[in-house]
Amino acid sequence: MRIFQLLKGGGQGRGGRPEPPVNKEERSYDQLIDELMAWNIEHTDILGILRKEIDEERLLKWSDALGKGIRKNLDSNFGKREDNPLSPVYLDLYKFVRGLRTKLLGNPAMKNVKPLERSDSLVVCILCGIRALQKEKGAKRPMDTLQWMMLERYLG
Repeated sequence: MRIFQLLKGGGQGRGGRPEPPVNKEERSYDQLIDELMAWNIEHTDILGILRKEIDEERLLKWSDALGKGIRKNLDSNFGKREDNPLSPVYLDLYKFVRGLRTKLLGNPAMKNVKPLERSDSLVVCILCGIRALQKEKGAKRPMDTLQWMMLERYLG
C-alpha cells in the first residue's frame, strides 16, 4: 500500500511526517500583477516620476509594440532583428527601464518599493508604473514581468 501511495503522490514527507498541503493560487497572473502595481503606486512616487519621464507618444509606441508581441518580433528565428520596425521600440523600452532603475537607486521616494524575492524590486516597480500609465490610456496589453523577462532575454 505504501508504494501505491508514493506513486499516487500521497505519502509521508521527510522523517515520516505528512507533507503540508499545497495551496493553489486562485488569482490570475494579471490579478497578481495588478495588486503589486496598486501597492507600488500607493507606496512610492513612481507615477509622478514616470509622468515626467515618458511622453504620451513614447508610451503609445511601447504599448503598440507590446500588443504585437515580443517573442514574435524579436526571436531570431523569424528573421533579422534589424529588419523589424519594432526592434528599436523594444530597445528603447529596455534602455529606458534600465536607465531609470540606475537613476532611482538613491531616490528616497523609492525606498518603499514592494520587496520581492526573485526579481529586482525596483525594476518591477518601474514596470508597474508603466503598466498603470498604459491602463490609464486603455492599452490592449499592458506591461508585465513576463514581457520584461523576454526583453532581457533578447536584448540583455
